Amino acid sequence: MPAPQYSRGVIVEAVGWRRSGWCCALGLALALFLAACDDVDNAAFDSAYHSMTASQVTVRATVTVLLPDTPAGVDGPHQRFNITVDGVTVEIDHNLGLAQRVPVGVADTVVVHGQFEPDPGHPVIHYTHHATGRHEGGYIELNGSRYQ
Repeated sequence: MPAPQYSRGVIVEAVGWRRSGWCCALGLALALFLAACDDVDNAAFDSAYHSMTASQVTVRATVTVLLPDTPAGVDGPHQRFNITVDGVTVEIDHNLGLAQRVPVGVADTVVVHGQFEPDPGHPVIHYTHHATGRHEGGYIELNGSRYQ
């Protein structure tokens, strides 16, 4: 072990500083990795909404209203709630036959990945569940948990 170094009346061990430097570098690398994995793109949603084009979107939004579930039909029951994305109210239709219920509440922040349908006056994001072979998979993230 190296001899202690003195700095302004405080003994600083070289090994301690080296270890602390590695921890900071590791923390920074992890933060950069997580930022790169965040594929939220509200601007792509805005573009699809204004051009009235159906597309895959990933948005970060606030839950504004909890709606009643739709009954089981051909595609199964759906959990429904509204979110606001950049001032636009969008209904989320989450298939409970293919994914577990998301424990959302009003004012929760969620990340939603799914198929945007620009129905005038009633925009919807659906296919928020795992891939079925008919369509790319989607998900809803809430408080660090992913539901798909």
